[in-house]
Amino acid sequence: MTGPHEAVTDALVDEWILAHQAEMLEAMKRLVRIRSVGEGFFPEQAHPFGEGCAQAVDLARELITLAGLQAKEHDYYGISAVYPGNSERTISFFSHLDVVPEGSGWSFDPYDPFVKDGYLFGRGAADNKGAVIGVLYALKFLRDHNLRLNHTVTAFFGCNEESGMRDVEHYLRSDTPSFSAVSDGFFPLGNGEKGILTADFVADVSGSNLLSFTAGELSNVVPHSASAVIQGFPALEVQAALGDDFAVTESADGLLVRTEGIGGHAAFPEGTINPIPKLAKALLECGLLTGKARTAAAFIASAFADYYGHGLHVDAEDEVSGKTTHTTGLVRLTEGKLVVNVNLRYPVSANAQTLIDRMREKGAAYGFSLANIEDNPPFYIPETDPIVRSLADLANQRLKTDLPTYVMGGATHARKLPHAVSFGPSRSDIGNPFPAGRGRPHQPDEALRLQDIWDGIKIYIDAVLLLDKMVD
Repeated sequence: MTGPHEAVTDALVDEWILAHQAEMLEAMKRLVRIRSVGEGFFPEQAHPFGEGCAQAVDLARELITLAGLQAKEHDYYGISAVYPGNSERTISFFSHLDVVPEGSGWSFDPYDPFVKDGYLFGRGAADNKGAVIGVLYALKFLRDHNLRLNHTVTAFFGCNEESGMRDVEHYLRSDTPSFSAVSDGFFPLGNGEKGILTADFVADVSGSNLLSFTAGELSNVVPHSASAVIQGFPALEVQAALGDDFAVTESADGLLVRTEGIGGHAAFPEGTINPIPKLAKALLECGLLTGKARTAAAFIASAFADYYGHGLHVDAEDEVSGKTTHTTGLVRLTEGKLVVNVNLRYPVSANAQTLIDRMREKGAAYGFSLANIEDNPPFYIPETDPIVRSLADLANQRLKTDLPTYVMGGATHARKLPHAVSFGPSRSDIGNPFPAGRGRPHQPDEALRLQDIWDGIKIYIDAVLLLDKMVD
């Protein structure tokens, strides 16, 4: 075996990446072709998150073996690639194989990936399957060059990051990394994440003319469209009142009213247009709702009129993590009960119970109760931490940038791990070249900038060599 620093040069890494680009691209495409949307949680079954996620694990196992690495099973909660070192202490990478539902509004088949203008297109390409392959090949580089390390290096590819993170909780029952880098963020480094509160506002709208209100599939996705069914008004009158931004069609139960917005990730609602409050406000202002439905629509329109917590009286802010953001990604009406989900990202200094009490008070004023409350607390490592500082400097040096560390509203596996940061491979300093509402994670026409993966592999190789010296 060779010593790591003597063997690794920029020229060697660049040549190796170029030689393996075609097979990496094919591996990414194979992963994207699998619709690995979590189907629920079935802990007593062999495939706890459904068949799509299981297929992704099976393919990942094949790719790990082809890379010449050891595969470690985690009961289909995910799978790990392992490069053994001189001890059982581990430096671990974390990525995920599961994806959010594709939703509507795509310009192409979301599971038929293709490359154009330096981007790989398809659901999950950016979030997070491209990074899975980037990390896997960083470990393959270590193996191909037989580098001697003090730590074992592992890469866990989970199946429940998007809807609960039970994958990493299962992982931690058998493994505890000495340090973890989560490849599901931006360079240079995320040293914290806001807290996440989700809850359901529930109100009785029985006896009104609102028979249906439907939008969204996951709490953490701003939906692309919303629809409602109302009774008691002629179709032409409703269409004239609402205007061309709403589609009105007659259905068996009444009038189906549908509108579109600009979807996106609930953690980054800026730039989205949420169709849920848009539809509620339009129906309300045009006088198209009766009884309890009017009050419920008034709540939705008020509570989600902004993205910074003002509508729910939870607009906390601090210097470390910035402002609260909030949105709604799910609405359902069943047997007269209207359920409106809220997804709140709050600063690291905020008190979760205070926020819950304020939301409960706001909802109660409109006849809503608060149910199914889940709090995912924030985490924060000071930017003065030696490892944080060293990794951020490494990324900035490699990318020729001078970007600060950050605390983000997004949730990654890092918040569930004992000593972890989010570490690339995306770039916060490079804008989205696609039309508003397209191209980013959780949006239609999702796209991965491939240069981010090639740069990320080089940074991850360097990071392993650095961490191998620094981590106790």
